[in-house]
Amino acid sequence: MSFYTNKTDVTSILKTFSGVKRNQANAVAINKVRFSTPKEKGLAESVRVALEERNFHLVKEFTYFLREAELSDDEVVIIIKDAKRIVHNLTPEFVTVVEALLSLNWKKRSSEIIEAYTEFCIELMVTHNRYLPIGVSKLIVHWIPGDMDESDWVHGCPSEHARNELKPIHKVLDRILTAVPMAFRYYYRCHIRQIPLFQKAVPCDGRVSV
Repeated sequence: MSFYTNKTDVTSILKTFSGVKRNQANAVAINKVRFSTPKEKGLAESVRVALEERNFHLVKEFTYFLREAELSDDEVVIIIKDAKRIVHNLTPEFVTVVEALLSLNWKKRSSEIIEAYTEFCIELMVTHNRYLPIGVSKLIVHWIPGDMDESDWVHGCPSEHARNELKPIHKVLDRILTAVPMAFRYYYRCHIRQIPLFQKAVPCDGRVSV
């Protein structure tokens, strides 16, 4: 391969890299503009407009904002507390924004976020039991370790660190199951569907039960 060919290849790679960076910068700029309205209006106002004017545009924009924006701790707390305050208005016609709320990154955030999410989740399940399948599923999915969690799970058993991270999940589920007994039905369904079943269980002491 000639020097000219090598130089051309390097130039091509650099151009491709520059193009990717430029596209990323454009996407960030576009989202910044698109996120300005949802941030300004907020969840409560978006839901109010949908209910009173039957215009769901703001709700759709806020749902996109929840899914795509890098939210600060303060923003997450405000959003979740607003959601709890208007929980009676979050009827099934708002299922998309509710699902986005339940999907927020909360487990590894501040104690204030964990508490706010817990209270909202329980209030939502009690007020609208039609959200039980979604809510329970969103909690149980945290029990399934991802590729990045491999070091925290040995022989299918969580480390002490993993156990501590899972405590908030158990607490929320326990309170939901206590407050809404019919949630057990969805708990068992989600557990069977989302968590693999084994013919032989391996307890955390390494022994195999038969």
